[in-house]
Amino acid sequence: MLNCRAAVETAQPPVHGEREFPHRIGGPLFRGVPVPVSVGYGYRSRVIIPQDNAMTAPRLRRLVAARVILVAVCLPVTAAIAQTQPADGTPRRMIFNLDFTPAKASDQLRSGRGRMTIELSGSRCTEYKVIRHTVANLQFAGGAIKLVSDMAMTENSNGTQLAFSITDRVNGEVKRQDTLVARKTPQGIVATSRQLPGGRLQLPANVLLPLYHDRLADAAVREKKPLVAPVYNPEDTLSSVERITYRTGAEVKAPLPKGHPAAVMANAPRYRVEILRHDKNGKMRVRENMTRYLNGVFTVSDTMFENMRIKADLASMTLLPQKPCP
Repeated sequence: MLNCRAAVETAQPPVHGEREFPHRIGGPLFRGVPVPVSVGYGYRSRVIIPQDNAMTAPRLRRLVAARVILVAVCLPVTAAIAQTQPADGTPRRMIFNLDFTPAKASDQLRSGRGRMTIELSGSRCTEYKVIRHTVANLQFAGGAIKLVSDMAMTENSNGTQLAFSITDRVNGEVKRQDTLVARKTPQGIVATSRQLPGGRLQLPANVLLPLYHDRLADAAVREKKPLVAPVYNPEDTLSSVERITYRTGAEVKAPLPKGHPAAVMANAPRYRVEILRHDKNGKMRVRENMTRYLNGVFTVSDTMFENMRIKADLASMTLLPQKPCP
């Protein structure tokens, strides 16, 4: 039997020698020393805080929940995954206003504002692509920084092939620039990148690629089933796997304010959804609560980390055209 604890302890360390916060600015939604932002498709992103910046103390460890390669071997995949077909992705462009506050008085972060654009395109008969652009101005105890993160991710509809790229800048300086391709084999996910140690990484067969997982989550919300799964998250680091739990709550009956960006959704039902992210030891590190539609569009999100809280509000939303599959 596999020794899960030993597997976790001997897993490869984070690439690029990143310093960790104690805990990220996503899933729903930053890198070097990360600040996570999780918001819908492509929202598991973060930006780098320079390690030599006065605002980062040696005691700080990473914000993001998990970046362990082998932990997924120890994580069961729920029966809901085997029984659920992934939903068709709804092409859309969403813009969110982001508000950053400390989780407690002792946190290094003091305040921050940002904006994130997420665009999903494609279809199940071709492929899906997510482009994300995030800009955030953050005030820390030691000073202010500007974070800019750009990510692109393309995945085939059955979740077996992935192409990924990301560039993170802090105060105009590139702090992370990675590219990666991954494919699923009977033995597991094989990822290749010049930025990986040895140029290659293999993950267990039960780990899901990120966009396939997002579409399973859409289906789980629609069917009001819980969803628990290990998910590959290269936006964190190129070796990161998280255990993500989706729970669907009650339908939100209150009408949207007049002129709300989601008014194009008309009277479509929307629900309260809780998303939990667990670390290598099973400890819950991130809790996100959002109000979302069945197609993945959400109006508000409130994400709590150990040392940061991020609120996201939908500022603009456009449903994009989609060619029907033959």
